Amino acid sequence: MDCAALAERLTDLMEGDLEPEVESEALDHLATCTACETVLAETRDVVSLTNEHGRVPLSNEDRARMWSRVVGETGGTSG
Repeated sequence: MDCAALAERLTDLMEGDLEPEVESEALDHLATCTACETVLAETRDVVSLTNEHGRVPLSNEDRARMWSRVVGETGGTSG
């Protein structure tokens, strides 16, 4: 699994919704890629803060901008 593939499946990984083989690939990648490990940690922080403070409505534009940052931070790095 590369960084872009992990970025696309990050939510599924966090929610335990990946097939065992795909989850294993994701965890193997995370063990060697500090960029993806950082994105996962930051995403968990955002989820935690959201759970503590409630959902913040996002426009489609804001959602797209946030997603492009996630992909941009992981998409060009393979580890």
